[in-house]
Amino acid sequence: MVRTSEQVLKLLTLVGFIVIGLAGVYAARGMYSDGAYWLVEMLPRGGFYIFDPHRAHVQVLVQAPVAFAIWLGTLDLNFLIRLHSVGFICVPLAFWLGALALQMKSRLFWLFLLAFTVSYLRSNFFAAGEFSSAYAMTAFCASVLLRPKVTISQALSMLVTAGLLVKSYEATLFLGSFLIGLTTLRLFKELQDERATRILFKLSIFLFLWAAYIGARSTFFQRAYDGKGAANLGALTELHLLYLMVIPALIGWMFTKYARSTRRWLGMGIVVLAGIYVIYSLRWDPSNISYGYYSYAYRALCCFLLIGVLSLAALIRFWPNFFTNAASAETSFYIQIAAIAFFGSMAWLMLHHTYGYYKWAQRFERVAVELRVNTPIDKTAINTIHGLTYGYNWMWGNPSTSILLRGNAEAIVLNNSIYMGQEQSIYENLKASDSKESGLPSKIDLYPLKPYIKPSLLFP
Repeated sequence: MVRTSEQVLKLLTLVGFIVIGLAGVYAARGMYSDGAYWLVEMLPRGGFYIFDPHRAHVQVLVQAPVAFAIWLGTLDLNFLIRLHSVGFICVPLAFWLGALALQMKSRLFWLFLLAFTVSYLRSNFFAAGEFSSAYAMTAFCASVLLRPKVTISQALSMLVTAGLLVKSYEATLFLGSFLIGLTTLRLFKELQDERATRILFKLSIFLFLWAAYIGARSTFFQRAYDGKGAANLGALTELHLLYLMVIPALIGWMFTKYARSTRRWLGMGIVVLAGIYVIYSLRWDPSNISYGYYSYAYRALCCFLLIGVLSLAALIRFWPNFFTNAASAETSFYIQIAAIAFFGSMAWLMLHHTYGYYKWAQRFERVAVELRVNTPIDKTAINTIHGLTYGYNWMWGNPSTSILLRGNAEAIVLNNSIYMGQEQSIYENLKASDSKESGLPSKIDLYPLKPYIKPSLLFP
């Protein structure tokens, strides 16, 4: 009976993954933020758009579906827009599903579900970020290393993933260091691993070290991050972040033998907190920008939450004596319910705002199609009210989004009329009075997507 209930809960988790993926692709969430700009740059090039050599491996990975479709002669713009979302959304999900599949028969499954919840489900509405794939690949490598027995094929898949991590995201400075430590721990603690497997682990350490070096060089010498660009430090006191820290800590405590008499109350408390959080999340973000942007500000903080949860999984795997009684049927039940409640609250939030983005994009597309001259977004009917469909515009992404949804750039939805962007685009100085007949800067192509066909509305 207990085994059956655990299988049902794991099945519900996998269904949740599928729903999140399908909803994101149908809503074309890959267009949100920088994603629209990426696609507008890819289509005229007829393939990949690699703009940051330090992130090249992930950019190739997530752009591959669209690039291959272009090479095969696909001209349907609506299909390419959604295929673009497949790359951005489903590539990270595939690595996360791989990590969970490797732990399907282990109690560590629930900790990897926690790791997914604190990282992907909070920061990944902003699907264009390479951080998403970097975090997912880190979780996959950790899942391989924490298995009781690692096959040669699994170790080889980790080596390939380590190679992809080399040029993925600046956070590999921390992620690579963490994986070096975890791989070294595996080599010292599991002496019965086959020789070929141990050789592959040692090669992976070299790649993790290389990834950490590339991450450090990119952070300090290429992108000139001051820390504020990578994280909203004000979020350290935000309820959302506190929720992401407190719930995993409580679930982690439930694994220890010292929580024997309190597991029932801890489990009930976590379920109640998850319910309260769902209600609270209906309140609009204080920034009035949107869940999508606000969650993006968590991307670096989620890196450390991810490492924290995976470190707990490593402690349970390699020092089980501290967690002796956590394997009992009753304990497992409470841990499973708590993990599912936490996952469910964040998954619902992702789906809730994916629907909000879908409704916003539907309105945006109708405006983009009807435009006759370039128009600032605050002069349209898109951003007139607060609520579910307000605020999904991305400050320098609106022109690119409108080009995709219109099918070309005869008229563009500009950024807010008083917006002064830190990152200049070729559309930055366009005025509402500019039209295709006069006043357009010479470097702006009215028909950058001219070979492609937009047969109907993407969001009818």
